[in-house]
Amino acid sequence: MTPKVSIVIPVYNSAKYLRECIDSVLAQSFSDWEVVAVDDGSPDNSPAILDEYAAKDSRIKVIHKANGGVSAARNDGLAAACGEYVLFVDSDDWLNADALQVLFEATSDGAVDVAIADHWIWKEKGFESVHRFFAKEFSTDSADLIRDVQRMVLYKGYSPFPSPSCSYMFSALWSKLIRRTLLVDNGIRFSGALKLYEDGLVALQVFEHAKTVAYKQVPVYHYRILNDSLCHVNEQRLVMDCANIIREIETFICASGNDVALRDAFMARVLFLTKKMALRSFFCKGAEGSFLGRYKAFKEVLAAEPYCTAVKNTARLKLCGNERTYGKLVGRGLFLATALMYELRTRIRR
Repeated sequence: MTPKVSIVIPVYNSAKYLRECIDSVLAQSFSDWEVVAVDDGSPDNSPAILDEYAAKDSRIKVIHKANGGVSAARNDGLAAACGEYVLFVDSDDWLNADALQVLFEATSDGAVDVAIADHWIWKEKGFESVHRFFAKEFSTDSADLIRDVQRMVLYKGYSPFPSPSCSYMFSALWSKLIRRTLLVDNGIRFSGALKLYEDGLVALQVFEHAKTVAYKQVPVYHYRILNDSLCHVNEQRLVMDCANIIREIETFICASGNDVALRDAFMARVLFLTKKMALRSFFCKGAEGSFLGRYKAFKEVLAAEPYCTAVKNTARLKLCGNERTYGKLVGRGLFLATALMYELRTRIRR
């Protein structure tokens, strides 16, 4: 019998957290699900843990494969999934006991293409905070509203219903229950070219094809921030990763009709990425080289396209929080002041 929900979990070196993740699925009040766990060549005890759970519950499928990265693992999981809807879950996170119930009820028994719910952010020191994506609940078939939601994937300042506690995680797929045929029929797959934001690119495509979207203002997902996770390390490689992200998004926007409103949100994303590079590549703890050398490299990034266009247009972008201050500084050409501010911030925090 076809399950209502397929939960796709890519797994790599997750033995420390994997049991908590799978146990949270087993504890769901909504029981019509299957798990497709993809062991991406984990050298730790993860494969054995997965096989142990699969032997005890027939709803848990395990795929063992050679390491190919998270995008390939998710694609393999999606290909093996049979559910009416798909939920992508990270193996170091966990679900609230009512997560699937809340999300599936938001689909109005299968009438909605994408159901969204809120999340907690958990940090390693044990602190957890609730984040709400939107200021109010909604269920819509309005193409204009869905386009606004799509813009929010690029930058949260373009939210149709701004929430003061909205995090920057709207691009993540773990907050979204997605009709499986929407992904399959439209050939939506995760890009192996991206090391970061691969789920954001998929989210853009999902909202491009979704006809109905619903949001429940209920936190259901516990997102764990790890100090050594791929999204939170300081690496010079980030500059190249950001260039790849921009190229892929640019290709998507051109293919989808070069929508002006979507391009504005894209420019805000580009500016956000320059700030991210400043904090995690050029002026971060462990950054190599002299301050002046790193400042010169930072200026060269801001002088290149499309970064320089984003900088020139900061005044009209819908920036939020720290990006608003950052945008004012770089928009006025105060690159050295920006660099000094971040360098001082890093030195104080050492």
